Amino acid sequence: MRRLEGERCRNQQLTSQLCDLEGRCRNTEEQLNCAKREQNDLRFSNQNLQGQNSDVQAEIDALQHHCNVLISQNRDLTVELQRFVETDEQIRCTLNRRERIDNLRNKNECDMRASFHHVERCSPRKYHH
Repeated sequence: MRRLEGERCRNQQLTSQLCDLEGRCRNTEEQLNCAKREQNDLRFSNQNLQGQNSDVQAEIDALQHHCNVLISQNRDLTVELQRFVETDEQIRCTLNRRERIDNLRNKNECDMRASFHHVERCSPRKYHH
């Protein structure tokens, strides 16, 4: 009987250990399943983020290309504007010379009229018979 009681006691201990181990195993399986779900969620999220990153990179590349086009157009416009400025300066110089020539011509005509007027007043009059 003692032996039987000893085996029963041992059996109860082993049953208790088995229950504890099964409980730990269930907890570990739940944690594993939870970790797998989290891993799958993270994998899905990562794929979405990679897709978004790819889209954003394509947009950045398109904007960079557009910036390069604008830089090139800006250079061309700057060169054209410089030519316009130079042409404008040449035209201004030409117009300024014309204005100076016209001013000198007018001054000379005024001086000549004044001189003729002075000569007519100061010189003796000749009478024709």
